[in-house]
Amino acid sequence: MNNIFKRLGAQIILIAVAALAVTVAVVLVFSMTMVGNYNDSILIERANVGMRVLEDEVRAKTEEVDSVYTNWSDQSSFISAMTFRDSTYFEGLWKSLSSPESYFCAIGDVKGNVIYQSSTYPFQSINLSEVAKGNVKYQGLVLIDDTLAAVHAEQVSANGVVSALVVGYSMSSTDWLDSLKNMIDCDVTIFKGNTRYATTITDPSNNSRLVGTTMSSDVEKTVLNQRNAYQGKATIVGKPYYVSYEPMYDNSNNVVGAYFAGSDSSDADAKLSMIILISVIIGIAAILITGVLILIFTRKKVVAPIKQVTLIANELESGKMSTTDVVYKFGDDEIGTFANKLRNSKQELSGCITDISRILEKMAGGDFTAYPESSYPGEFESIRENILRIEKELGITLGKMSESSDEVLSGSDQMAEGSQSLADGTTKQAAAIEEISDTISEVSAKVAATAQNAARAGEISKQTEEEVNRQDSSITNMVGAMSEISSTSKEIEKIIKTIEDISFQTNILALNAAVEAARAGDAGKGFAVVADEVRNLANKSAEAAKSTTSLIMASISAVDKGSKIAAETAESMKLVKQRTAETAELIVMIADASREQTDSINQINNGIEQISQVVQMNSATAEETAASCQELSGQSRMLKDQVARFRINQ
Repeated sequence: MNNIFKRLGAQIILIAVAALAVTVAVVLVFSMTMVGNYNDSILIERANVGMRVLEDEVRAKTEEVDSVYTNWSDQSSFISAMTFRDSTYFEGLWKSLSSPESYFCAIGDVKGNVIYQSSTYPFQSINLSEVAKGNVKYQGLVLIDDTLAAVHAEQVSANGVVSALVVGYSMSSTDWLDSLKNMIDCDVTIFKGNTRYATTITDPSNNSRLVGTTMSSDVEKTVLNQRNAYQGKATIVGKPYYVSYEPMYDNSNNVVGAYFAGSDSSDADAKLSMIILISVIIGIAAILITGVLILIFTRKKVVAPIKQVTLIANELESGKMSTTDVVYKFGDDEIGTFANKLRNSKQELSGCITDISRILEKMAGGDFTAYPESSYPGEFESIRENILRIEKELGITLGKMSESSDEVLSGSDQMAEGSQSLADGTTKQAAAIEEISDTISEVSAKVAATAQNAARAGEISKQTEEEVNRQDSSITNMVGAMSEISSTSKEIEKIIKTIEDISFQTNILALNAAVEAARAGDAGKGFAVVADEVRNLANKSAEAAKSTTSLIMASISAVDKGSKIAAETAESMKLVKQRTAETAELIVMIADASREQTDSINQINNGIEQISQVVQMNSATAEETAASCQELSGQSRMLKDQVARFRINQ
């Protein structure tokens, strides 16, 4: 099966049929899509129209209720009936409505007493007394007591008579919804909250209306909670619908329910499916008929000529240039022109190959004097020129090879001698480089030791510098202490001066006491003795103060000298510190230079080792070259003998 589709005819048919099938499929899909979209748009528009009509009808019912209220309340007989509480009159009014079973009414007084109430009245929560007093009023759609209705409830007052009038139309009625469905061909529903209150949709299983069922949660969220319209597809009682929902408001703008309009699309879908089926059948038939016509045309105009062209190509592929030509009569189309040219090319190629084979046969025997005899058409002429060039160039080359073989033979002998000399020289170089390498290794070791000593000296210098810094700090502290001692000695000097003053005053006091004791006579003798002792004590204190003063002065003098010596020592220590820092810096520089020298010597040592390796390699290469030259000399002799066998044009 795969071999069939490898043939050109089958591929042409397959491509043509496939292209036709794709075209038909695209047209069908596009057409069906357009028809489907058009059908969907019609159904959606029908649902939208149904929604507008339903809203208008609800609005009309509300206006109709307002009209009933106005007509009743404006009649003088209505006021009279309220005065006399004539319920028969009110019942006649209610029955006069177009569909009294869908309407309801109630009339009451200000006390809340019911004058008349229709049998269809649904409310319990509307207070007729409050309505009659004008405190409560309803107008429009209301949802009271689980009843959704269009209501007009308001006070009626005339001629001093006040009452309440309630008129309404229940949205649960289905007659008006059925008439709407017949008019617009679309199902409609009134929702009370999220529950179907009145609808035209029935359950096929029991033919009952879908009253009391609820809308989906998505629709409830969109319409009732978010107060937005909802449109889309939905399945209701097993049938596909295009639906439209909109929220329903009362006069206070509260959402009391929703409007629904939907179009059943099952009939339209069935018709669309039938159209698609018929279109597919017609498309398949068109594809089959067109495929048969293409098959007949292809077999006659393409497949048969290509088979004959294939026979010629097979002969060319297998190298059968001398076989009988195909006798098939080709047409004047592209395939026929190609086949005739291919046949002519086979004939010309056969003549060229025969002539080339003859020339190559002679060349194989060493004869390079044969020339092309056949004609070489078109680009085959370059083959003829290349054959002549080969003969010419190869003859020249062989001649030169003969001459070169002699020169190579002579040169190889000389190269052998030179290579041997080179090998001896490289051996001597290797020995010398090895001695140099040993010397540099010794120098490297000494430089490395110097670098280590310099590094150690740098560490000792750093430690010395730290010790000098500590001594400098101690001397600075000593100078400060000497200054404090000098200051304290001066303070002591002041104190001793004070003591001398006290001794002097005490001596004067003792003299005065002695004088007074002498005046006192015998009574003052004891006091005279005390005064004498006080004077002696004052004299001793003065002498001690003088001795202390002389000692302190000597101490102050010594402290001043010590301060000067300490200052000079501090200056000397600063100079020592500076010199120590400079020495440490020089030692660091020496250590760095020693390390750099060590690195440089290591690099030199590595370079010497590499040179030694290269020299050893050169020595081995020279020896191998000498051996190769000997071999080359032997090969040159053999080459000369082989070249002498060829026959060339001189």
